[in-house]
Amino acid sequence: MEKLKNINTAETTDWTTEKLAAKRHVMDPLADKTVAAIMAKKEVNTINHLFESIVLDQNKLPDDAPEELRDFFKQSAILPEWADQDLINMGQQIYLRHGIWIGILLCYKSLPECYACANGAEVLHRTARLNENHGSLKAFSRRIAETAQFVVFSMSPDGLDPKGKGLIATQKVRLIHAVIRYYLKEHNWDAEKYGEPINQEDLAGTLMSFSALVIEGLGIIGIEFEPVELEAYIHCWRVIGHIVGLDDDMIPINSADALKLGHSILDKEKAPSEQAKALTKALRDFQNLKSKPILGEDSNTALMRLMMGDEVSDLLAVPSVSPEKITKMKKRMTFLTKIGEVLDKSLVFSMVLQFFTKFGLLLLLRRMSNSSIINFYLPKSLTQDWRARNQP
Repeated sequence: MEKLKNINTAETTDWTTEKLAAKRHVMDPLADKTVAAIMAKKEVNTINHLFESIVLDQNKLPDDAPEELRDFFKQSAILPEWADQDLINMGQQIYLRHGIWIGILLCYKSLPECYACANGAEVLHRTARLNENHGSLKAFSRRIAETAQFVVFSMSPDGLDPKGKGLIATQKVRLIHAVIRYYLKEHNWDAEKYGEPINQEDLAGTLMSFSALVIEGLGIIGIEFEPVELEAYIHCWRVIGHIVGLDDDMIPINSADALKLGHSILDKEKAPSEQAKALTKALRDFQNLKSKPILGEDSNTALMRLMMGDEVSDLLAVPSVSPEKITKMKKRMTFLTKIGEVLDKSLVFSMVLQFFTKFGLLLLLRRMSNSSIINFYLPKSLTQDWRARNQP
């Protein structure tokens, strides 16, 4: 509780529409400069090889890595001065206790609420990142697994340590954002209409959907945190936000501010979009396939509507289900979480629960995709096009 005394838990930022709108035209100078330098040398075809090498050897870059890439990984690994290792450790322990539920909420709340932001969904559509191989479910599953593994790596104990898996995964995510931005801006991206691709507002909205809005979802199913636990969990995501390239003035100052920022962006950006509906349909197909035989299609739909509410669900064309079905789903989920919360209060059972959480997260990732590592390679739609453009 001593840590809580040093955290301003009451103050929140005035996330005005004007401020957020201005941030739609701000990107990431460090990552963008790195990618531009590599592209200028026509070394784009080496990026997949570089990422592969990074995944296989977590401790160093390959010997032939460009100097610009080395500088990027060195600079982006520096944590902010306000990073508190005790709070990071506590936040990661909280994730370890509730990781299964957080993983579920990633699919039933975080991602679809991101899709509801129509301008951001346009980026996903245009890059075909989620729709490679003509929208194959296999490619979609791989992308979801990559996202889930990034969260697992970052929020697991020691994940944000120097050379930690989460630190490196976050750096790679940041670099890929810059590659996609470069590609889209070379292909007549309409920044006036959509804002810059993967801009500061979209990036903040995504991180809040993975953190503060997840906490909100956990509350719906009966999981509550002590104030210091809540601040510690959000502190981890504040650090991740810094690593992934968020501007200092887009990093919320506490948990209440994070929730306010998440809803401010969602309220401002949610809009009807055929791309968003298509992404949500692909996500629902993924859920229906991967959740068998535990949950059926109606149960998946009820869970999504429970977590997002009718307004966002209708916007994303999530099918209707009876209120009774949603109420039944909530009771079922709350019953299961109550059992977990009781066990968590016992030291012995808590250790057992954490073991099964680790095991369960690995099973969850393997269930999502056959791949055991994050590839984070450039989509074929980008690499093939660049090869054609860079031919002598």
